[in-house]
Amino acid sequence: MIRAQEPILAAIDDQYGFSVKTADVNLCTAEEVEELLAFWHPDGCIVNNDRLPTEVFTNYPTVFNHRILETDNPRHAAIVFDEKAVAESAAHHLLSLDLASYAYVPPQANELWSQMREQHFVHILGLNGHGLGSYVYPRKHLTALKQTAHLADWLASLPRPVGVFAANDTVAVNVIAACGHLRLKIPQDVTVLGVDNDESICEATRPTLSSIATDDINAKLAENKLLDMFFSGNPPPCRRIIIKPLGVVRRASTLRIQKNDLAVVAACELIRRQACNGLKARDVAATFPCGRRMAEIRFRAMLGHSILDEIRAVRLDKARMATLPFRKLLRDEIATLCGYSSWSSVHRLLKETQ
Repeated sequence: MIRAQEPILAAIDDQYGFSVKTADVNLCTAEEVEELLAFWHPDGCIVNNDRLPTEVFTNYPTVFNHRILETDNPRHAAIVFDEKAVAESAAHHLLSLDLASYAYVPPQANELWSQMREQHFVHILGLNGHGLGSYVYPRKHLTALKQTAHLADWLASLPRPVGVFAANDTVAVNVIAACGHLRLKIPQDVTVLGVDNDESICEATRPTLSSIATDDINAKLAENKLLDMFFSGNPPPCRRIIIKPLGVVRRASTLRIQKNDLAVVAACELIRRQACNGLKARDVAATFPCGRRMAEIRFRAMLGHSILDEIRAVRLDKARMATLPFRKLLRDEIATLCGYSSWSSVHRLLKETQ
């Protein structure tokens, strides 16, 4: 089996007994794909490149990621993210921040999934009485520096503070770079929200990047289940599977605090990173240049709740993700993952918030 671009968790492949060859290249033409298929002679394919024609894979059971199924081939299927739900998550998070304006920045390539995200985002903002600024790339080719300057000038022209919904984490990095070009402050002047929750990207940006987590595990499980059904001669009852996002992972790029209390910002980052590793409220308070009582007062003044409430909120988010359908973790494993000593604590936390 060949996968175009997107590697899968080895454990999931092992579960189905698949031997996987991953083509980590940007295949551009049908001829290149045909040459690759002739070399490997795969039993099936998983394709994450919506610019490749589906007819190249006519003779193979194939699952296409993030694209409309353009063929009636009974051995072809598609897995797509719920773009409406992604846009709703973005709109709900950004609208809660009480911003002056909102904007969407697409990828440079004209991708269908990005168009759908933007359309739903525009619609939801309109229902809430807000317009949207959408970035348009210049037609002529620009150097990377001039492209950054062009995006920066556009951001600077928007009423501030502006909430930017970036098509994905890679685009969000470009937005952050553009803000740095004109010294626009994040999140005071511009809040930035990406999609994919790629931790190698989100944790490396300064400030760290808030992002909508996509349910990659269930998407990959669905890929393998579809191929397994094709291989067994049992066509799936549905050849188009929609995967909903897991929700927003909050980081510093959307942590808007009315007063610039850097100690509170640092405390929130510490909680996000360490809440599930035994972090206690007194540990967080100890990072403030004042006593514990004053630390709690400053934290509550900025966020409206206590340090312990924030720790519990981060643990709750982790618990909800760990207990989603198809996540076959043992209860004790989930408890450890969320920073608790027993499943009963996780169960009580989930029940309290239902």
